[in-house]
Amino acid sequence: MAKESEKRLAKEHFLKGKSQKECAAIASIQEKTMGIWIKKYGWRQERDAKINSTKSQIENLKVLIGKLTEQRITLIREIENAEIKGDLEKVSALQSKASRLSSEVANYNKTLLTLDQENKISLADYLEVMSKIFTAVQKYDSNLYMKLLDFQEEHLTEISLKLG
Repeated sequence: MAKESEKRLAKEHFLKGKSQKECAAIASIQEKTMGIWIKKYGWRQERDAKINSTKSQIENLKVLIGKLTEQRITLIREIENAEIKGDLEKVSALQSKASRLSSEVANYNKTLLTLDQENKISLADYLEVMSKIFTAVQKYDSNLYMKLLDFQEEHLTEISLKLG
Protein backbone atom coordinates (compact mmCIF):
# COMPACT_ATOMS: atom_id res chain seq x y z
CA MET A 1 0.00 0.00 0.00
CA ALA A 2 1.26 3.44 -0.87
CA LYS A 3 2.40 5.88 1.77
CA GLU A 4 0.31 8.77 3.02
CA SER A 5 2.64 11.29 1.35
CA GLU A 6 2.05 9.63 -2.03
CA LYS A 7 -1.71 9.83 -1.48
CA ARG A 8 -1.51 13.53 -0.62
CA LEU A 9 0.66 14.23 -3.66
CA ALA A 10 -1.74 12.33 -5.93
CA LYS A 11 -4.74 14.18 -4.48
CA GLU A 12 -3.08 17.58 -4.79
CA HIS A 13 -2.39 17.08 -8.50
CA PHE A 14 -5.79 15.52 -9.18
CA LEU A 15 -7.57 18.48 -7.59
CA LYS A 16 -5.50 20.80 -9.78
CA GLY A 17 -6.99 19.09 -12.85
CA LYS A 18 -4.39 16.52 -13.85
CA SER A 19 -5.63 13.21 -15.22
CA GLN A 20 -5.73 10.00 -13.19
CA LYS A 21 -2.83 8.63 -15.26
CA GLU A 22 -0.70 11.78 -14.79
CA CYS A 23 -1.31 11.79 -11.04
CA ALA A 24 -0.37 8.13 -10.72
CA ALA A 25 2.90 8.78 -12.55
CA ILE A 26 3.71 11.85 -10.45
CA ALA A 27 3.03 10.01 -7.17
CA SER A 28 4.80 6.84 -8.38
CA ILE A 29 1.74 4.66 -7.81
CA GLN A 30 -0.30 2.37 -10.02
CA GLU A 31 -3.13 3.90 -11.98
CA LYS A 32 -5.51 1.36 -10.42
CA THR A 33 -4.57 2.61 -6.93
CA MET A 34 -5.25 6.16 -8.07
CA GLY A 35 -8.69 5.12 -9.33
CA ILE A 36 -9.50 3.46 -6.01
CA TRP A 37 -8.52 6.58 -4.06
CA ILE A 38 -10.53 8.87 -6.36
CA LYS A 39 -13.64 6.80 -5.76
CA LYS A 40 -13.07 5.96 -2.08
CA TYR A 41 -12.27 9.51 -0.95
CA GLY A 42 -14.59 11.46 -3.27
CA TRP A 43 -11.79 13.34 -4.99
CA ARG A 44 -13.72 13.72 -8.26
CA GLN A 45 -16.63 15.34 -6.43
CA GLU A 46 -14.24 17.62 -4.56
CA ARG A 47 -12.52 18.62 -7.80
CA ASP A 48 -15.86 19.25 -9.54
CA ALA A 49 -17.03 21.37 -6.63
CA LYS A 50 -13.89 23.51 -6.87
CA ILE A 51 -14.28 23.89 -10.62
CA ASN A 52 -17.94 24.89 -10.26
CA SER A 53 -17.40 27.07 -7.22
CA THR A 54 -18.57 30.65 -6.99
CA LYS A 55 -14.95 31.74 -7.26
CA SER A 56 -14.60 29.91 -10.60
CA GLN A 57 -17.86 31.41 -11.83
CA ILE A 58 -16.62 34.87 -10.89
CA GLU A 59 -13.33 34.35 -12.73
CA ASN A 60 -15.15 33.05 -15.82
CA LEU A 61 -17.48 36.07 -15.81
CA LYS A 62 -14.48 38.42 -15.57
CA VAL A 63 -12.90 36.78 -18.62
CA LEU A 64 -16.17 36.99 -20.55
CA ILE A 65 -16.68 40.65 -19.62
CA GLY A 66 -13.12 41.40 -20.68
CA LYS A 67 -13.65 39.82 -24.11
CA LEU A 68 -16.95 41.60 -24.63
CA THR A 69 -15.33 44.91 -23.65
CA GLU A 70 -12.57 44.33 -26.22
CA GLN A 71 -15.25 43.72 -28.87
CA ARG A 72 -16.97 46.96 -27.85
CA ILE A 73 -13.72 48.91 -28.20
CA THR A 74 -13.19 47.42 -31.66
CA LEU A 75 -16.71 48.48 -32.62
CA ILE A 76 -16.02 52.05 -31.50
CA ARG A 77 -13.06 52.20 -33.91
CA GLU A 78 -15.18 50.71 -36.71
CA ILE A 79 -17.91 53.29 -36.04
CA GLU A 80 -15.36 56.11 -36.19
CA ASN A 81 -14.01 54.79 -39.51
CA ALA A 82 -17.52 54.43 -40.95
CA GLU A 83 -18.32 58.01 -39.86
CA ILE A 84 -15.18 59.30 -41.58
CA LYS A 85 -16.21 57.50 -44.78
CA GLY A 86 -19.76 58.85 -44.44
CA ASP A 87 -21.32 55.35 -44.44
CA LEU A 88 -24.34 56.16 -42.28
CA GLU A 89 -25.96 52.77 -42.81
CA LYS A 90 -22.87 50.99 -41.47
CA VAL A 91 -22.63 53.48 -38.57
CA SER A 92 -26.22 52.71 -37.60
CA ALA A 93 -25.70 48.94 -37.78
CA LEU A 94 -22.47 49.12 -35.77
CA GLN A 95 -24.06 51.38 -33.14
CA SER A 96 -26.89 48.90 -32.76
CA LYS A 97 -24.40 46.07 -32.31
CA ALA A 98 -22.39 48.15 -29.82
CA SER A 99 -25.53 48.90 -27.85
CA ARG A 100 -26.35 45.18 -27.57
CA LEU A 101 -22.79 44.47 -26.40
CA SER A 102 -23.04 47.23 -23.79
CA SER A 103 -26.29 45.75 -22.46
CA GLU A 104 -24.71 42.30 -22.33
CA VAL A 105 -21.70 43.62 -20.40
CA ALA A 106 -23.99 45.47 -18.00
CA ASN A 107 -25.99 42.29 -17.32
CA TYR A 108 -22.86 40.23 -16.74
CA ASN A 109 -21.46 42.95 -14.47
CA LYS A 110 -24.64 42.84 -12.41
CA THR A 111 -24.38 39.05 -12.10
CA LEU A 112 -20.70 39.36 -11.21
CA LEU A 113 -21.42 41.87 -8.46
CA THR A 114 -24.16 39.66 -7.03
CA LEU A 115 -21.96 36.56 -7.03
CA ASP A 116 -19.03 38.48 -5.62
CA GLN A 117 -21.14 39.93 -2.82
CA GLU A 118 -22.64 36.55 -1.89
CA ASN A 119 -19.23 34.87 -1.96
CA LYS A 120 -17.54 37.49 0.18
CA ILE A 121 -20.18 37.28 2.88
CA SER A 122 -20.20 33.50 3.18
CA LEU A 123 -16.44 33.19 2.84
CA ALA A 124 -15.81 35.88 5.44
CA ASP A 125 -18.20 34.23 7.89
CA TYR A 126 -16.61 30.83 7.31
CA LEU A 127 -13.06 32.10 7.74
CA GLU A 128 -13.94 34.02 10.88
CA VAL A 129 -15.58 31.02 12.53
CA MET A 130 -12.82 28.58 11.52
CA SER A 131 -10.12 30.95 12.70
CA LYS A 132 -11.75 31.41 16.09
CA ILE A 133 -12.28 27.67 16.54
CA PHE A 134 -8.75 26.69 15.58
CA THR A 135 -7.19 29.47 17.65
CA ALA A 136 -9.20 28.40 20.68
CA VAL A 137 -8.37 24.72 20.19
CA GLN A 138 -4.69 25.50 19.67
CA LYS A 139 -4.61 27.44 22.95
CA TYR A 140 -6.59 24.73 24.72
CA ASP A 141 -4.62 21.69 23.54
CA SER A 142 -1.96 21.69 20.81
CA ASN A 143 -2.21 17.89 20.38
CA LEU A 144 -5.94 18.16 19.82
CA TYR A 145 -5.30 20.97 17.36
CA MET A 146 -3.01 18.71 15.33
CA LYS A 147 -5.59 15.91 15.40
CA LEU A 148 -8.25 18.30 14.14
CA LEU A 149 -6.18 19.08 11.05
CA ASP A 150 -6.64 15.45 10.01
CA PHE A 151 -10.35 15.66 10.91
CA GLN A 152 -10.75 18.61 8.57
CA GLU A 153 -9.42 16.56 5.65
CA GLU A 154 -11.68 13.61 6.56
CA HIS A 155 -14.65 15.95 6.81
CA LEU A 156 -14.00 17.32 3.31
CA THR A 157 -13.88 13.76 2.02
CA GLU A 158 -17.18 12.94 3.72
CA ILE A 159 -18.88 16.06 2.33
CA SER A 160 -17.48 15.39 -1.16
CA LEU A 161 -18.96 11.88 -1.07
CA LYS A 162 -22.35 13.09 0.21
CA LEU A 163 -22.69 15.82 -2.41
CA GLY A 164 -21.29 13.77 -5.28
